[in-house]
Amino acid sequence: MAECNVALLLKGVDLFSELTEEQLSQLSSLVIVNDYVRDETIILEKDESTRALFLIAEGEVKVYVTGPDGKETILSLLSRGDSFGEMSLIDDEPRSASVKAVQPTKVLIIRREHFLELLKTTPELATGLLVQMCRRLRNANRQIGSLATMSVFGRVAGTILSLIEDRGVRIRGRNGEMVTVIRNRPTQQQFAEMSGTTRETVSRVFSALASNGIISLMGKDLVISEESKLHAVNAKE
Repeated sequence: MAECNVALLLKGVDLFSELTEEQLSQLSSLVIVNDYVRDETIILEKDESTRALFLIAEGEVKVYVTGPDGKETILSLLSRGDSFGEMSLIDDEPRSASVKAVQPTKVLIIRREHFLELLKTTPELATGLLVQMCRRLRNANRQIGSLATMSVFGRVAGTILSLIEDRGVRIRGRNGEMVTVIRNRPTQQQFAEMSGTTRETVSRVFSALASNGIISLMGKDLVISEESKLHAVNAKE
């Protein structure tokens, strides 16, 4: 792939969006581009062999952990512009979670030594990395608390609220009211793995939320009409 194309892909990654053209050009020469097919594993939990930052140029991945019983819990779904692998990049410890492509995905890879050298000369990059890691830590804390103390209704509501924070878009609805849309919503199975429940339970919760006018499904999108009521469900449960 030509360098200019790699620079363009880097520009679309949130972490590098503020870099100058010269910085992007220099970084392009250090990037490895890999393509992954659907369901292909990119990172394995506890792996110690790969020390690199992964940047999503196209597609979508799931970040998950596997329990002693083999059950997967999805920590997050990441798409174009997102990055992963930051923790091992900084502390040089084994990977804390697994990552798998959920659709054909193109990933830009920057090795640890190259990224750490870049941090020395680009302090704004370090700030952006800290902000991103703090946001993910807050989401992880919210998810852990939800799984430990809430009913399935509260957990599913909490998952929707986290998705709103990560990728929700405010638009005007059919009747002129403002609604929040989650484009290309996760599947019900993915919702189940994020909420610590079953697909059948997610379907039941969705039906209840829809009957109360809180959410609706529009093709591949999830539309939230009453976000305040969703917060109330999350707090109540």
